[in-house]
Amino acid sequence: MSVGRGFAAAEYVIVGDLGDAVAEGEVILSRSSAVLGSSAEMSRTRIAEGRFRLAGEVSPESMGRVSLSAKDVEGHSRGSVQFILEPGEIQVGYGGRVAGLTAEGGPYNQRVVSVWRDTSDYRSVLADYARVMDAKADLEDGPERSALTEEAIELYNELTRIRRDALREIAMADDDPLASLFAIEMGGLGGTAALDRLDQLQAVRELPAAATTLRTRTETGIRMSETAQAVQVGSKVKGFSAPGLNGEVYHLDDLLAVNRVVLIEFWASWCGPCRAEVPTLKAAMAQYGERGFDIFAVSLDDNREDWEEASLEDEISWTNTCDFKAYDSPIP
Repeated sequence: MSVGRGFAAAEYVIVGDLGDAVAEGEVILSRSSAVLGSSAEMSRTRIAEGRFRLAGEVSPESMGRVSLSAKDVEGHSRGSVQFILEPGEIQVGYGGRVAGLTAEGGPYNQRVVSVWRDTSDYRSVLADYARVMDAKADLEDGPERSALTEEAIELYNELTRIRRDALREIAMADDDPLASLFAIEMGGLGGTAALDRLDQLQAVRELPAAATTLRTRTETGIRMSETAQAVQVGSKVKGFSAPGLNGEVYHLDDLLAVNRVVLIEFWASWCGPCRAEVPTLKAAMAQYGERGFDIFAVSLDDNREDWEEASLEDEISWTNTCDFKAYDSPIP
């Protein structure tokens, strides 16, 4: 398939069977990135008797990474899945409480996602992770639960490593520039390495619009990283306030007044690396929360549904705020 102006669009069809896991509710399809930026809703439809169907047109120019999220009738998140939007049929199912939604179908999804997700190594670690998370859910706070948390963190990091290493290999391969682009979108490369690889790919062929968006977001991330590195250790953070999920406004100064250390955590629903650190943050809260440590989270989302869904999915228990202004926010 060649990418270029004037090529005809083709139909995509997303067919879902979530069974009793989500018998009634709705699914939302949005375009997002694993690097930096916001999400934009593309389509949504109702779930009836566990089934749904979404269809539309996708041109070579508009192919790229998207996210599909499911909510029950009460609006509670029941998981999400990322895949490559491409012509053809994508089948969405439910893989359990830990695995969440799954997506199958399409040559680029096979090339970029299934190639690592369906390996015996990944499936084995995922099964161990699910076992530990199920065991942890039945325990009260204590030494046994803390030990399981540590084990869960190690397993989660191993899942992340398998995924990252596979995506990096695809991103650097020379056989298919589109597969390389989609692997970068999924988090295979970041920072200047991603920009350098995009330059190489664009020298070979014209790429979809996703490449331009990805470049802009990556450049923004690099600038933010440079700004963060410029902050001196020991400097005083300027106080700020932001609303939480319940609408209440939270003030950083209030947390500073009653704690010895407050971690200001900037994150977003679309930031895979940020969300990968949630188990580590939970472990820190469990170990140091009663000794004067707390977390003040600031989301860079600009869409409430995305923020709320990710917050509930990750079970964030600390102060969690968002003003929906993303990078235009006055929050330092």
